[in-house]
Amino acid sequence: MTTKDLYTSYHICIHMAETISVRIQKQELKEIENISNYENTSKSNVLREVLEKGIKEKKLSIAIERFQDNEATALKASKIAGIPLTLFLDILQKKGINFHYDIDELREDMADLV
Repeated sequence: MTTKDLYTSYHICIHMAETISVRIQKQELKEIENISNYENTSKSNVLREVLEKGIKEKKLSIAIERFQDNEATALKASKIAGIPLTLFLDILQKKGINFHYDIDELREDMADLV
């Protein structure tokens, strides 16, 4: 391993994560411990995975809400959700959400694509 490799590894490690403190209920802690035991992994790994999934769900929820309230076009909502437009449209269809899309929204999305 060279000095450059050590520097790169050290540099990546420092900027990879930030520690925060959060208070949780005893029952939630018990559930985290149970999952940790089921998967034979650390509580930290469980929390990171749950947080990642929760963030994705929250972004999708915000995107759908903005789309339904006509605050975002389908393309902009898909960007909020962090997913491809086709996947966002599939989700709308599966959830039975009315797909509104007029010529002005099409023009706005086309302008954003260019």
